[in-house]
Amino acid sequence: MRRKTSLIAAALFATSSILAGQTRPWIDVSGHTESLVSVGTGVKVEVLDWGGTGPPLVLLTGLGNTAHVFDHFAHQFTDRFHVLGVTRRGYGASSHPTAGYDIATRANDILAISDHFKFDRILLVGHSIAGDELTRLAATFPTRVLALVYLDAAYDRTQVKQLPQPSYPQPTADTYTSAEKYMAYLARVWNWRAPEAELYNTRSVRSDGYVGDMKTGPEITSQIISRIEAPDYRRVRAPALALYSRPDLRTVYPYYAEFDAESKARADRIIDETGSYQQRSIAGFRAGANNRETVVLDGNHYMFFTNEAEVVRLMRDFLSKSVLHEP
Repeated sequence: MRRKTSLIAAALFATSSILAGQTRPWIDVSGHTESLVSVGTGVKVEVLDWGGTGPPLVLLTGLGNTAHVFDHFAHQFTDRFHVLGVTRRGYGASSHPTAGYDIATRANDILAISDHFKFDRILLVGHSIAGDELTRLAATFPTRVLALVYLDAAYDRTQVKQLPQPSYPQPTADTYTSAEKYMAYLARVWNWRAPEAELYNTRSVRSDGYVGDMKTGPEITSQIISRIEAPDYRRVRAPALALYSRPDLRTVYPYYAEFDAESKARADRIIDETGSYQQRSIAGFRAGANNRETVVLDGNHYMFFTNEAEVVRLMRDFLSKSVLHEP
């Protein structure tokens, strides 16, 4: 009996040792469904559907992100809206064609998705460069848009100045050995931390957790930037809320105190220039048409990470009035 017990214990130890050496497969637990929707010949884009009931609310990402960047944020609205997120062509699981990165085509991609789901009108929420897509779609197809929310996105990007950047702390070899270490680096240096699914959809991550190269080449991002146009807010009839992140040294550059003199001077100039640029953009947005609201927040460009509660409150108040028509 004692020998049998020893054999069982040895077998259990061996099994646990084998399992301990295995890498647990990564699982996206955000609670959405995923689909690929055709938006043109040979081009499909990823759509995440978090469910919910009410008017369709479509989340659009900033440059370089996928819809998984909203994996936490999306659940703030499923009680009142049917929430979806779109991964722009060229990124993540969407097709990576060699063309179609102009603003008009990107806006048409969103319209094709709306048609696919048989949405008559949609509510658009866009972060960063997605503001260009919001403005173009609302201006070109005004009857298809309920309302717009710009998350640090309502800017005239033709007026951006290319300035020398400070020298940031660079990741070490150890930074890439796990998703958690890489995300900790982003939080420390850039002041924000994305959902884990965003990392897995923007970078190649090996089965042992090593974080590899970006999945999208720089040529696609370059195409988008080269096709930037000035926004025409005068043609936008839908009610719109624009939230801005106030440029601040400590939130934009958490490592400012450790910069050398040259990097501090560069950071100072960028903050000054960005502040002036933001004021011009706010004035242009307000002058475009009626039904415009603007709020400037103390936070980061990724305000739905750094200022989540405040952003959610402002959005829900705005949407209650403009879409749900509640007092």
